[in-house]
Amino acid sequence: MVQILDDSWQRWIGENFRRGCLKNDMLKTMLESGISEETATFNLESYETARKTNTLPIEKFQQEASYLFQHENTMVTSDGQSINVAMRVEAPDIVLLDNFMSHAECDELCKLSRDSLTKSTVVDDATGEGVDHVDRSSQGTHFELGQNAVVKKIEARISEITGLPEINGEGIQILNYVSGGEYKPHFDYFPYTEGGRANMVQGGQRIITIIMYLNDVTAGGATIFPEINLSIFPKKGSALYFSYFNSLGQVDPLTLHGGTPVIQGEKWIATKWIREREYV
Repeated sequence: MVQILDDSWQRWIGENFRRGCLKNDMLKTMLESGISEETATFNLESYETARKTNTLPIEKFQQEASYLFQHENTMVTSDGQSINVAMRVEAPDIVLLDNFMSHAECDELCKLSRDSLTKSTVVDDATGEGVDHVDRSSQGTHFELGQNAVVKKIEARISEITGLPEINGEGIQILNYVSGGEYKPHFDYFPYTEGGRANMVQGGQRIITIIMYLNDVTAGGATIFPEINLSIFPKKGSALYFSYFNSLGQVDPLTLHGGTPVIQGEKWIATKWIREREYV
């Protein structure tokens, strides 16, 4: 007889779907626990249908301790960079850091990137591939881990202040927005779709974003979090940290964010995404 499983099993099913587990693997575990194949299949398919039709009950993100905020208001890294905490939001976990990079480091990253910029893409939910999209109008390039001296220095600094190993990080991405360039609100974590799961095979889910501002923008170009009415304006050398993943495998929808159109001048940023496990 088919039955609706209790709350503990429903939580287990939800958590495993969010983690990107395959339905067949979940089915095997449920059968080994003594649940009939008919009941297990019914509950898995019911949850999967509810996800696809957006009819799941809203599950509140459980905020946990910040990966970053283990420091005083000023932190001096081992390479001598004196970084100031300029602003903090606790939920979602957002920290704005002043003087994260020197102006010379900012200029060097821009210089090393100019000749290799190409049109930016977004991750396709169905395939996991990068595709063009009207929501994102920028040029970009990226560096491999440890590709040059300035990249090595910044990666080591990020590892030091987050306490996470460098090998959990994707390569630093450089983005350039000219007048009118923007990135409409989006999430940095991967959706739990086929395409999203394909991207999580290596390194798991993204858990942290660090946006480093490489120049001052004359007008426009703010980073916005529309769910909490927060705007951060670019300041050369500063960095914006935010995290959106917890030990339950939940992702935080309050970290919906975007880049407003550049009105005057241009905007250069360096973005670092950190995964839950080793990425390389």
